[in-house]
Amino acid sequence: MVAEILQYFADNVRLKGGEADCIYAGMVMDTDNFMRKTGVRTFEAAAFLRRSGADVTRVHKLFRSDMAEYKARAEAVRHAEVYRGFALSVCPGKGLTSPTIVGAQAANELLNIVGVKASIVLTEYAGKVYVSARSIDEVNVQIIMEKMGGGGHLNMAGVQLECSVEDAMKLVRKTLEDMFKEGELE
Repeated sequence: MVAEILQYFADNVRLKGGEADCIYAGMVMDTDNFMRKTGVRTFEAAAFLRRSGADVTRVHKLFRSDMAEYKARAEAVRHAEVYRGFALSVCPGKGLTSPTIVGAQAANELLNIVGVKASIVLTEYAGKVYVSARSIDEVNVQIIMEKMGGGGHLNMAGVQLECSVEDAMKLVRKTLEDMFKEGELE
């Protein structure tokens, strides 16, 4: 939106390279690397930013993880279990600066597996269990998370629980099973 406003605000708007990079990085994040919520206007705004000096390589480097985050995300994917089309996993958060973000990234990563309709990743942090739920198109994860006391959007939702990881996973499984029995999930 900012890029659209800037390109039509006045002629010859000049952005510094770093400014264009930041706006472009926001677009990359919001659109999941131009895979979701994109249209012609999105690509026109991206082209404007590239003409204004946004560097795709610099932006890509902004999104790199440190080794501990990468390993935690990989562990969550490695230990994921598929239950009726749902990839369920726990992301190890110990020693991470932002464990809840890494858990959400693992949930996104699990959607790349064939046969996975949605993913739910649990991350323990600061005495709570953070649940990140993601889907592409077949499942409304918002409804699932609302049943557990959380919320969100159709494809991205979550909840914070005050219990153990084991109890949180039991609640996730029970919620899914109840929804399957009621015909709320297929």
